[in-house]
Amino acid sequence: MSAEKQLQELVQRLNRLPDANEPPPTTLQILGRNHQEQDWQRLLFHFLSPGKGHGLDHGLLEHLLSSLSKREDLDYTFSRLDLQDIKVETEVVTSNDTRPDAVLWLPGDWFICWELKLWASETHEQTKAYIDASSFPAIELSKDEVPVDNRHYIYLAPESASSPEANEFVQISWEWIASELQTFLAESQGGYPARTTAQLDDFISTIQQELTMTEHQKNQQEKAQLYFDYYDELQDVQSAFENQWDDFTDNWGLRLARELDGVEIVEIPDLSDNHVGIELNPDSEESARWIFRQGSSWAGIAKEQWRRRRTGDYAVIYGAPDDDNYAHITLYHRLEKNRKKAIQDGILELTLWHGNSSDNEFYKLVNDRVTKKIDEREYELPPTVELTNRTGNILTATYNIPIAEHDDFFDAYTAGLGDAFVDLAVENSELITIVDEAFDESLEEYY
Repeated sequence: MSAEKQLQELVQRLNRLPDANEPPPTTLQILGRNHQEQDWQRLLFHFLSPGKGHGLDHGLLEHLLSSLSKREDLDYTFSRLDLQDIKVETEVVTSNDTRPDAVLWLPGDWFICWELKLWASETHEQTKAYIDASSFPAIELSKDEVPVDNRHYIYLAPESASSPEANEFVQISWEWIASELQTFLAESQGGYPARTTAQLDDFISTIQQELTMTEHQKNQQEKAQLYFDYYDELQDVQSAFENQWDDFTDNWGLRLARELDGVEIVEIPDLSDNHVGIELNPDSEESARWIFRQGSSWAGIAKEQWRRRRTGDYAVIYGAPDDDNYAHITLYHRLEKNRKKAIQDGILELTLWHGNSSDNEFYKLVNDRVTKKIDEREYELPPTVELTNRTGNILTATYNIPIAEHDDFFDAYTAGLGDAFVDLAVENSELITIVDEAFDESLEEYY
């Protein structure tokens, strides 16, 4: 199958994928705490503790204990009559100096010992140590005070986690907890403080986004798989594009010169091979010569009088200068820097910059003169042009690259450059005159 057909198939498969935006980050994700087990523990048992000031009272505790009692894998019986006497404590020290993450208990009746895990596995047979402990001295709870059948142990971990070492621990998933928290919020119907419900909802989102693949993540996974499936074809077209891009950066000036009407390519002595000289309106008294500097980083368009000018006699330097005693301005379209903007957005941006051999005072002088002349002549800038008032930068001009009108991206880019050149150099020649005058006058005044 040809590369074109393979890529058409790729596009079809991409189009079949549902749109899925990435969800906003949760508070823990913003703070970089979304992988911290202790923070998940604090949040869960904060909401389960009636006296923490969240406004839930015993509501969430009742809901979760009721849901636990309905599980077939946990032989736990819950009575609403006990709610007021149930106690919650975290980081409870045991008689053998271990520390379960939390204990919920009804004095003299039952307890639930919790061990929470996120990404780490159980270490040093923690759960067996909790079973072996005879009491929880920190909360004055002896296991002898609780019937054996009322001693419960929960291992809270992701669905994919390995089982706990101690068989007495019942494995319950964070995904199940998130579902129960969500059910609680849905059933509460705005009966609790808005801040608390927002915090609880944010916690639910953290659990879901960290442990359950979101639609966005599924979308990204499927796209990644498509990348692997069509890797060879994508590499082929990427390589072809890079070759075309390199060729274009080396020849865009010549391509542009050949596309422009009323232009004659001219030989200008001492210009290096990466430059193309043209004469605009060669048969007119208003003819002017322009020079295109080909290349990727500093692709530039300059009027002949804008090129490097000696600061002593203001003569134009066509070849490589042998010192830094010159000043110049150039309209750059920065192929490499603006590559993504051109390809992805179809935008061509040109910026009129001073040369690096000038200094800030000269930059400011040119900018001020350009602005003053525009104001004095009440000249209205083209809608594509904006004065920047930045050091070393006179103006920017933005144009669309007519990609839809051309079968070839580089033909479209050349057409966009042509539109820009005609707009600035031909149809708005007064702007060029203003820049000419400001540059010449600044040279004479400053140097």
